[in-house]
Amino acid sequence: MSDATPSARPPLSRDSVLRAALAIVDREGPEKLTMRRLGAELGVDPMAVYRHVPNKSALFDGITEVVWRSVDVDGIDVAGTWREELVGVMCSLRDALRAHPRAVVILGTRPVAGPELFALLERMLGRLAAAGMPPNAATAELLNILVTYTTGHVLAEAGEPVGGETDQPSDPGLNPSTHPHLAAVLADGWEHDPDRAYERGLRAFVDGWRHAPDPGERPR
Repeated sequence: MSDATPSARPPLSRDSVLRAALAIVDREGPEKLTMRRLGAELGVDPMAVYRHVPNKSALFDGITEVVWRSVDVDGIDVAGTWREELVGVMCSLRDALRAHPRAVVILGTRPVAGPELFALLERMLGRLAAAGMPPNAATAELLNILVTYTTGHVLAEAGEPVGGETDQPSDPGLNPSTHPHLAAVLADGWEHDPDRAYERGLRAFVDGWRHAPDPGERPR
């Protein structure tokens, strides 16, 4: 006789529902997430799910909460300037997003202003303030830019192509006579390294921030 009886099953909670929903998204993608599918995943009637999340929209919002909560800001082991702190914070965010690549599109399109995101931003701002970067509008703007950059980078790196895999060859066999500049780049030994590209772009943002003019300021 199986031990998987209803009495042995742990009681449902909002957290267990959201984590099961995220597991479905991780395996099958957000388009496969339905209340019926979630009920089957949890081994309960779909109506039981509605006691914890009122609708599918709230379910997607909850998934973003779970992912934001997984960002390990406190475990970052860096000591130095606010620039190094900021790089460490964003790399930690990238690690969390890469653990759930199919959920990244949800986070990128549902900017939920909830307690989990507020708690994450508070921890980020606290670390930066301790390293000498004040909690002001400019800092918030830079954080927003870097979160957008990080989310987009992970989506481009790990996102699944619309319509399935491309039929185009990985080596297009460029003819130097028709594409001399592209051929020169390839001949120079360029290879795409997503980790290196991400951190180099991140540092370019951070290091160049203080020199970037504010488009809203009037020229003097």
